[in-house]
Amino acid sequence: MINDIFSVFGEQTAEILFEIITECMDDYLYIFDLQNNIFEISQSAVKRFNMSKNVLTDAANEVMKVVYEEDRRMLAKHLADICEGGEKVHNLHYRWLDKEGMPVWINCRGIVINDQQGKAEYLVGCLNETGNRRRADNVTGLLGGPEFLAYLRAQKEPITKGFFMHIGIDDFGAINSSRGADYGNYILKSVAGCMKECLSDKQRIYHLVADQYVIVDLEASSAEDAVALKEKITDKLHNFIIAENYEAIFSISIGVINAAIFCEGTEECRKKFEFALKQAKSMGKNGFYIFDQDDYEVFLRKGRIIAKLRNAIVNHYDGFEVYYQPIVDCQSEQIIGAEALMRFSMITEEGREFVSPMEFIPLLEETGLIIPAGRYILNEAAAMCCEMQKYIPDFRMNVNVSYVQILQGNVERDILNAIQKYSLQPECLCVEMTESGFMDMTPSFCKFRKTLDKNGIPFVIDDFGTGYSNLHCIRDMNPSYVKMDRDFTAKAMNSDRDYELYKNIIPMVHSINVRICAEGIEEKEWLLKMKEMKVDYLQGYYFGRPCGKKQFLQQYASGINVK
Repeated sequence: MINDIFSVFGEQTAEILFEIITECMDDYLYIFDLQNNIFEISQSAVKRFNMSKNVLTDAANEVMKVVYEEDRRMLAKHLADICEGGEKVHNLHYRWLDKEGMPVWINCRGIVINDQQGKAEYLVGCLNETGNRRRADNVTGLLGGPEFLAYLRAQKEPITKGFFMHIGIDDFGAINSSRGADYGNYILKSVAGCMKECLSDKQRIYHLVADQYVIVDLEASSAEDAVALKEKITDKLHNFIIAENYEAIFSISIGVINAAIFCEGTEECRKKFEFALKQAKSMGKNGFYIFDQDDYEVFLRKGRIIAKLRNAIVNHYDGFEVYYQPIVDCQSEQIIGAEALMRFSMITEEGREFVSPMEFIPLLEETGLIIPAGRYILNEAAAMCCEMQKYIPDFRMNVNVSYVQILQGNVERDILNAIQKYSLQPECLCVEMTESGFMDMTPSFCKFRKTLDKNGIPFVIDDFGTGYSNLHCIRDMNPSYVKMDRDFTAKAMNSDRDYELYKNIIPMVHSINVRICAEGIEEKEWLLKMKEMKVDYLQGYYFGRPCGKKQFLQQYASGINVK
């Protein structure tokens, strides 16, 4: 009993004993002096939870600040019952806030100690995290992530050399799903065993989560040591697969970081550690990657841009803008329409930065944000088309559509809604797609094309002359016209061989009743050559660079010759 401890050892000695015990266990011991409103907990709790000291003299209020808001009422009622004599045991599952203010599930247990009058005087017990990861793994026989961190923190001197090798089994989920969890566990254990056999007495291995491991070497002086270890492990696993008669064929991917990065802080080290394996896996199976700061900066920039894109969409597309580039009739040189081009800028510490479409559009597609962003651009372009038709009645607007919009969204509905909203004729809103967007004739794409044809909406193949574009593709897609890639055009204007190829493609495309728009026209001489080849439409800097709505209206709303 707590009174006996104080009487036998004395108050000061009892406090020392309390601290000794707390250092020898993972749980957090506590003593709650209910009558004097004082709460004391293991010093280690201060490092883990949202509290500045381990002794709280205004316990009723201070403890509640550490408790997750939704759980405070429940705890307050329980403590009140204890003080009133209604509860003799404390055993609650609820949440405390960690240093970042995030809720952590804990199990707080204790017993009530009464004074000589029978009133509750102390609540004494321990608190442990119910969501804690195990320190060891019985499947692989290896120590786990917490012990990995404990080993690093136990180093007497700052870590200045060596490496961490982050290892993941490629497509491990396929092994589990095809052979079952028991066989999957056998593979996890066997992989661990193979790697342990390759280690020196200065290297350690830990099992992190699922199919991931880490090997620690705090003595290696160069990356070549990591490369050599990787080769040993790969050979050992290859021999294991053969010995198993190819029951399971798998590989591992490995990301390596300098162990000295741990001195930058646990969180920074974790981020770079995870990044290294992610990069290795992005190379395909059996990937091997050594951390590079420049690559990491690119990765961080990508994350920042994605965050800015998401924030812009939430805030009414602030940062997005539509630029327009004229499309002209080749023979008359009269403007007949424009292509709507997505632009994006973001606020940085240096000011507003305009991000290249080559950089941000793939990120929109990767995250699915292209669906709301594409819808916004579509409506802005349709509104602009309606505006331009006041000056050029047959004005047409070309809008780019991503395959992601077709596969994950309902872009055909968005197109029809935009046409109806702005009272446009269907043939005035042209849908552009690069050939890479429709190489796979999936049901989603076929449905999309059918909707366009049914409603008389023109379909345009963009960047023809690159990738896999060919006449067979044109025949299958049956577009209204194709746009010759700007680089292809430039090569044709500067090479006799490419010019002959370019010139011969045109009549073949025309022969299947498909028109041609030449992109990248930059000089008058190029314009004249296009007229000789009987190209239908032209687009390029010679006629005008992409510009915002206001400037476009000022320059082209009259409908006169653009040059």
